[in-house]
Order: sequence, then C-alpha cells, then structure tokens
Amino acid sequence: MIAAVLAALAAGGCQDALRRDADAELQRSLDATLAREASEATLAAPRTEVVAERSSVFESLKGRREALDALGPQATDAGIGLDVGPDLDGKAPREVVLTLQQAISSAVRNNLGVQQARLDEAIVQTEIVKAEAVFDSVLFASGGYRRSNIPQPTLTLGGGGGGFLLNPTADQSIWNMEAGFEQRFSTGANLSVSSRMQGQNFSDPQDRISPNPSYLNSVNLTLSQPLLRNFGTDVNLANLRIARNQDRRGLQEMRRSLIDTVARTEALYWQVYVARQRLVSARWLLDVGEGVRAVLERRREYDTSLAQYADAVAKVEDRRAAVIRAERDLQRSVNELKRAMNDPRLPVGGSETLVTIDTPVDQALSYSTSDAMGTLMAQNPSIAAALLSIDDASIGVDVADNGRLPVLDLLASGALYGLDAGVGDAWQNLGDSDQIEWALGATFRQPIGNRAAEADFRRARLARSRAVIVYKTAIQGAVLDVRNALQDAAAAYRLISQTRAQRLAAAENMRALAVDEESIPQLTPEFLALKFFRQDGLAIAQVAEAAALADYNVSIANLHAAMGTALERNRIELRVVDAAPPG
Repeated sequence: MIAAVLAALAAGGCQDALRRDADAELQRSLDATLAREASEATLAAPRTEVVAERSSVFESLKGRREALDALGPQATDAGIGLDVGPDLDGKAPREVVLTLQQAISSAVRNNLGVQQARLDEAIVQTEIVKAEAVFDSVLFASGGYRRSNIPQPTLTLGGGGGGFLLNPTADQSIWNMEAGFEQRFSTGANLSVSSRMQGQNFSDPQDRISPNPSYLNSVNLTLSQPLLRNFGTDVNLANLRIARNQDRRGLQEMRRSLIDTVARTEALYWQVYVARQRLVSARWLLDVGEGVRAVLERRREYDTSLAQYADAVAKVEDRRAAVIRAERDLQRSVNELKRAMNDPRLPVGGSETLVTIDTPVDQALSYSTSDAMGTLMAQNPSIAAALLSIDDASIGVDVADNGRLPVLDLLASGALYGLDAGVGDAWQNLGDSDQIEWALGATFRQPIGNRAAEADFRRARLARSRAVIVYKTAIQGAVLDVRNALQDAAAAYRLISQTRAQRLAAAENMRALAVDEESIPQLTPEFLALKFFRQDGLAIAQVAEAAALADYNVSIANLHAAMGTALERNRIELRVVDAAPPG
C-alpha cells in the first residue's frame, strides 16, 4: 500500500505541473483574444470625433436661414397641445409631459424584467449562505432506553451444590444520553466531540457485579482527515467559490438587464419623438394641401378645370389618411414606451399620451477606440460573466483532478471513561483514572484503471475549453457592438447635417415656388403637381432630420450599453436586494 501511495503522490505532483502549464497557456490565450478581435491599428488610433457632412447649401443659403427654418413643419409644434387624435373612447387623451431621465428612471425602477433580475440576484445570494453553512458547527444529541432479557448459555462455577450460575447479562436495562458537536473544516477534516452518559442495571441476585446499577460516562473525540482525494481548500471550498461566482454572475446579469432596459427605453423615447414629428409633418401637409384646394375651389369658375380640382381633392384625402396613420403609429410608440416604463400611474391600457419634451443632442461625439475597448473589457457584463464561467470551469478541473487521486483517509479517535454507582462520581472518575481508549487507522481505496475519474477530468477540461470559447465569443460580440455603435454614430452625425441641408434646400424650393406662384396667370396641372411634390419633399426632409437626430442619440446610448457604462452615464446606482430574511 505504501508503494501505491507514493506512486499516487508522485503522479499528483506531475499533474500539478501539467495543470500550471495548462493555466499559463489559457492565460496567454485569453490575453491574445482582445488583441486579435480589435486590431492593433484600431487600438493605436488617436482620439477623434465624428465629423459632420459638408454641404454648400449652408453657405449659399445662410442669408435666408431664419426665413427658411420658418417654412414647413416646425419641430416645436410637436410639444404640448399637439392633436394626436381620439383615443378608443373617442375623446382626446390626457397629455403627460415626460423627460428622458424620467422615462429611464421609471423603467429602471418598475420594469418587470429588472424586478425579476433583482429577485434572481437575491436568490443566488442564498446559495452562498447555503455553501458557507457546510462548515457551520452542528450540535447533536441522542438518547434511548433498552430493556432485554435474552436467554443465553450459562457458566457454572464450583462443584456440587456449592456452585452458581454466571449469566448476569441475560437480563439487563440500559439507558443512554449523548450530546456534542461536529465541525467540518476546509481541509476536508471532520471533528466530532461528544459526552456520553450510560446507566446500566444487570439482574444479579447474588450481588456479584459491582457497582450495580452503575453509570458509565465518557468524553469522546473522533477525527477524520483525507490525505489525497478530497484534501485541501481547493476541493472543499469549490462549492462556495462557485456560489460566489454565481452571485457575481447574477450581479452581472442584473447589470445587463438594467443596461438593456436603459438602452431600450431611450430608443423608445426617441421613437416617440420621431412619431410626434411625423404627425406634425402629416398635419402640416394636410393643412397646406387644404389651402391649395381652397384656392382652386375659388377659381373653378375662372381658370381651374374639373380635373385640376379633382386631383387636389384626391391629394388632400390621401394626406388625411396619412394623418390617421401617423396618429396610430404615435400611439403605438407611446404604448411601447409605457410598457417599458411600467409606471403604475401610466398603465398601458390608459388613455394618456406622452409628450417628449427633451430634444436630441447634436454635439459631436469624441471617442478613443482604445479607451472604448479597455472600458468594455472592464465593464461589459457579458464579458465579466464569461470570465466567471471560465473560473467555474477551472474550479471544476481542480476538483476533477483531485478526484483522480486514491482515497487515503486518516482516522483517529479517543475517549475517557468513568464508572461508578453515581452519576457525579462517574464524571469525577474521568480524570482520576487511566481508563482511556484511543485508535489510529487509515483507509486506502483506488479503482483499477480509474476510468470514471479520468472521464470526469476530461469532461471538466472540455467544459473549460468550451467556457473559453464562450468568453472569446463574448469579446467578439462586444467589440462588434462597440464598433457598430461608433459607425452608427458617425453615419447618423453625417446624416444630421445632410438631412438638414436637404430640408433647407427643400424649403428654398418652396420659397422659390411661392415667388413664381405670384407671377403666373393661372395654376396649371403641372404647377399644381409641382407644388404638392415640393410640399411632400419638405415634410419628408423634416422627418428625416428628426430621425437622424434620434438615430444619433440612440447610437450613443447603444455605445454606452455595449461598453457597459450606460448606468454610470445615467447616474443609476445599482443596489442589490438583501438576501437575509426580514427579521
């Protein structure tokens, strides 16, 4: 057996060296992942900012900028007082003014998904308490009474009539009580300390047994310690370490839920903003279209044909339908934002409409790709959770590696005894005599071939390799999200200036057409169609500018979500629900 133990210890030392080499290789692989996904050229790029699209329109029309901005749909008309159409009850919905910060705060505070994430985190914390409780001291107590009178062979001492029968233990009464505590240690050792009191009464008519009745009291100590398999803190604290990792992972899951909620709420807020701008444009088109139709109606007796008037009527009715569709789309956007906020004062089934009073920012975003990549590595919840999964898998490898060792357990026990006719005297005799018992022993066990343990170890290593792949995938996804958000921000910022130039050009077309209208003798079908076309062009350009502004702000929100800084950006403090029961 000694040779087998020495061989197992030597094998364990070789395995430790191999494991250290494998861990070093794993670390090198993890360190190289970000450098591969984010190229060195990208990480070395200097700090820059998004650049606006240049257009000669701004320079050529700067002298009429104020007048042109006043033409067409006005963004300020999307505020309080906008006619959003009737609700399901046929009445105008009540207006509720809402800022972006109010929407985000309500979503973070009331969103059902966030509430579920908070409870999941609290549940996970109880697993830590459960894992720690394995090493709590355990108090135990037992007691019982036994009465027996079992026929047994007897021994006759002495010859003739002077002999007697010796079998006093055939009829006996025994009761006992034991109490103590057990303690498990992180090394794998288990210690039990107890005191035992036993009262016994034997049937002895000839009073040959003394003392009778008697008390046999003892103090007992038992210690077991694994020396190979299940030895050490790496194995015995594995469940606690995994539980703590699960707690950290739960925290990251809650952060991810909050970040997703913040990003989605901001996107929905700007979606409502664009929907209100679209409704303003639709109402403006209807209003100016009705103006053209009214002019033609007054001139029907002079120079307007029936076809020209009918064309104007059809166009106006088409725009009236567009208003209805814009009202519907706005209310759908409002309902989605209400659902994300989950504010009890603004139920999804309520008739309130939301007035988004914040306007999108158009300030140029300054960014550093290397800083963004460093931030996402430190803050992104998916990457943090993937790292924790690698640690879990590494713990599993350590446990499975230890499981390949033979079982070699050391057992030690000892007891002090005291015997007397009285309970107190029996306890006093514990220290007055050398009536002790002690034992030392060991157990050894090793399956031939050890195939089950080797299979568990291989599975654990494969699980760690899979966790590494998940980690690399998380980094790849986060880098892609950051890059996409930066590209979206750059494109949206260029679109802001481009759509603004488009709106100014369309407004200039409208102004020029109005000048021509004052000098022509009659409205020809071609001129009528051109007027409606240019009205549509100006309204479309106004909506496109609002959408570009919204997209720019959404892309910035997505950038912070991808980096994992959305909570800090919105000054949201993460507080974890206490897992302890109320008391």
